[in-house]
Amino acid sequence: MLFYFSLGILILTEGASLCWGRSFGKTDRLKLFKYIFITAIILITGLLFYQSFKQYQFWSQNEVSKHLLPPYQSINYFIFYAATRFFAPYLISLAVAILFFFSAKLLNKKYEERFFYPEEYYLGALAIFLMSHPGWLFYLALLIVIYLIIHLVALTQNNADSNAEQRGMVRRISLYYLWLPTAIFVIIIINYWFQNFSWWNTFKI
Repeated sequence: MLFYFSLGILILTEGASLCWGRSFGKTDRLKLFKYIFITAIILITGLLFYQSFKQYQFWSQNEVSKHLLPPYQSINYFIFYAATRFFAPYLISLAVAILFFFSAKLLNKKYEERFFYPEEYYLGALAIFLMSHPGWLFYLALLIVIYLIIHLVALTQNNADSNAEQRGMVRRISLYYLWLPTAIFVIIIINYWFQNFSWWNTFKI
């Protein structure tokens, strides 16, 4: 369920960005992606509580697992299980998303808005959060590889430019249109492919 909700949010956000996000003013686009980011956090949190509730119901109806719940055991055991099993992966990715958000803003400010458009703070944070843990690791690694390839191609084209005044100058390279498509690709790959490998499970909590 979390996979389909996360994938749906990413696809809808990408659609909004492509279809009418750019027709908005700068302030309106920031508000749009900010609201989407906050809404995604609320929706995922609600789903995590729902999963925890369903898990509690399942355990309470099982003759063996019901002994892990009150009155046989303290509720603290189930809270710990739900926190580590359901909430922890998204708490980690949310922490990374927030760290990215503020780090990107500081870096951009320091280098005169050279790296990111303002909307990218929310697009990147949204994608990182929805990747969960450990998906965000592969997501960021893939983004870095893509960025380096694009940068290398741009440098090669720039050096081959016949205009001497443009040599040594590299135009701004933005990941604006790559944050969400890459996230959609990664979340699908993780769900339908990586889950089958034992090494992937070693990254999980």
